[in-house]
Amino acid sequence: MTATVQRRGRYTLFETPRQNRILVLGQDQWFAWVGGQQGDILVRSDREHERDRTLQEGEFYLVDFEGDPDFNDVPHLFLEKNGEFVEVILPNGLPTDADSQKRVVGTEKTIDRDKLARRLSSSSGGVHESLAAERKGSLDHELPIPDYDELSVRGAKVRLDALSPDELRRLKVYEAQNKMRKTLIHEIDRRLR
Repeated sequence: MTATVQRRGRYTLFETPRQNRILVLGQDQWFAWVGGQQGDILVRSDREHERDRTLQEGEFYLVDFEGDPDFNDVPHLFLEKNGEFVEVILPNGLPTDADSQKRVVGTEKTIDRDKLARRLSSSSGGVHESLAAERKGSLDHELPIPDYDELSVRGAKVRLDALSPDELRRLKVYEAQNKMRKTLIHEIDRRLR
């Protein structure tokens, strides 16, 4: 039974003057949340949206579960709302440049912060620190490479040369806390020397 946090940070869900819902993960991933006859979808978008009103905001966690009896083996997005986390199921993950639309299943299921922290800690052998200890100031939601989590090691490696030492250090911390790709951490270290 494992839980891998693919990404975490701050999110905003807002409505445009035309009543379109826009989900922003961190500051670099923008999606239109569109309702349709066959269910909801997330559509990759840009930053060019006028905000009419904020619907929700808080912390988010994108988690892959494997072998957990309480969660399907597909990515889950947990969005903080009123001190708890609302579960959103992403059967095929988040939209990417190559596949700009993905189905999303909003649920009414919530999990409190401590229970989610215990689930992530016990599933990963204590690798992840308690969610209760994390606050707004974490660096991981301000990644210097857009769509970093979707990149392969090769794709991320070619973008490292354009980063400042501070950006490389932030990326290294994020990588070490999330995917732990040793080759990429080595490449970051090499550029920091």
